[in-house]
Amino acid sequence: MKGHFLILFLTMLTYATAQQTEAAPKQWHIAGTLPQGANGAPHLGLAGAVAGVHNGVLLVGGGANFPDATPWMGGAKKYHDDLFVYEQNSNGALQLIATEKLPHSLAYSANCTTPKGVVAVGGETGSALSRDVLLLRWDAAAKKASVDRLPLLPMALTNAAIASDGRNVYLAGGETATKALDLFLCLDLQDTASGWQTLPALPQPVSHGVLAVVPHQNSQQVFLLGGRKKNTSGISSLYASAFAFDVAKNVWQQKKELPFALSAGTGITTSSQSIWLIGGDKGETFHRAETLIAAIAQEQDAVKREALNQQKIAVQAGHPGFSNRMLHYDIAKDAWSEKDTIPFAVPVTTTAVRWNKQVLIVSGEIKAGVRTPNILAAKLE
Repeated sequence: MKGHFLILFLTMLTYATAQQTEAAPKQWHIAGTLPQGANGAPHLGLAGAVAGVHNGVLLVGGGANFPDATPWMGGAKKYHDDLFVYEQNSNGALQLIATEKLPHSLAYSANCTTPKGVVAVGGETGSALSRDVLLLRWDAAAKKASVDRLPLLPMALTNAAIASDGRNVYLAGGETATKALDLFLCLDLQDTASGWQTLPALPQPVSHGVLAVVPHQNSQQVFLLGGRKKNTSGISSLYASAFAFDVAKNVWQQKKELPFALSAGTGITTSSQSIWLIGGDKGETFHRAETLIAAIAQEQDAVKREALNQQKIAVQAGHPGFSNRMLHYDIAKDAWSEKDTIPFAVPVTTTAVRWNKQVLIVSGEIKAGVRTPNILAAKLE
């Protein structure tokens, strides 16, 4: 009888532990902000900034914003090269300890944290798409950041998805100036001289997706979630699809779809059984704007074209913001569920960073053309 009770106890303990592992990130708060400008004005925030953790600090670099006017009012996008370095105090608040520079302006790279440093792949410099792969590191003794170069990508791209298992960096999709890509690459950080290796192509071309590496029995899986694809019509396809790449078998498998199409959000793994998607663009306003832009391009009558343009301006200026939901994926059950909402404007085109039992969402875009200087944080259990 005692044996039965012991088995029951261990079963309940295992179940309780699993339930704790899958608890949603909670107690969302503003852990820090991007620094004020030289004139004391609040920072506008950055979309597509490099973000990750190395050697006890958070590195936030580059990014893009519209300092003069919104894009639909003719404002020019500005690309940045600042590199901000933050420490975390005992309360979890972020404190700026240094400001340095990247080698060049950069936004919309694919970013991930590794033991060797923060890897930033591809992106945009403001004048061109990039093939560069950067490794950002922090020397705690010298209190100095360094930026090294890893092997170039086989092609210039932006808005790709990325994840690392600590040794290997996986890169999925992205886009050129004209199309989304089905590229799937891997770089071994212990053998960088071999360069990027080409893996089986993605099941579909995609940009703005989320990539996550998850241990799986004797192998591991790389999950590709959501995203979107440019089309020649000017109207993008938004995906609710989910795929998993089995590293040992070298094949892609289709998984349960997300509850709704989602692109440009962020994601983290919290265990071998859980992936969390945070925020993202469901695409309703995005599609309305794309449809009007396509109609403007086709319209020959100047008066009608201007009327369509005013509609587009109204749609973009009235953007309601992006999803504030968290989606949980149970890997073993191949099942999605909608969890808590986040009590802040949740940014897209940014990176989720795990650090000291927290998840950080670093700056990003909260409406069309509008950024936030805030760095959001939540506790992980």
